[in-house]
Amino acid sequence: MVWLRLLETWAVTRLLSSPAFLNVVRKAHRRYWSIRHGVPYEEEGGMNIDRNPRNSFFKHFVDEIKKQSRGRPSK
Repeated sequence: MVWLRLLETWAVTRLLSSPAFLNVVRKAHRRYWSIRHGVPYEEEGGMNIDRNPRNSFFKHFVDEIKKQSRGRPSK
């Protein structure tokens, strides 16, 4: 049984270090991301991130305060 475990360890190590396997996993992850978020994976992340969660919350908060001060609260 020790030989079987050694063979399994060797096979897993080879699989995880192969570029072909990593490309398949990368493509599957991108498809999953596109299905889940509705936008292509390349459009998110990197230099394309133009929103900061803190800034968007603060902006939304300030907009709501302005609307309420004018007498037009949002629904």
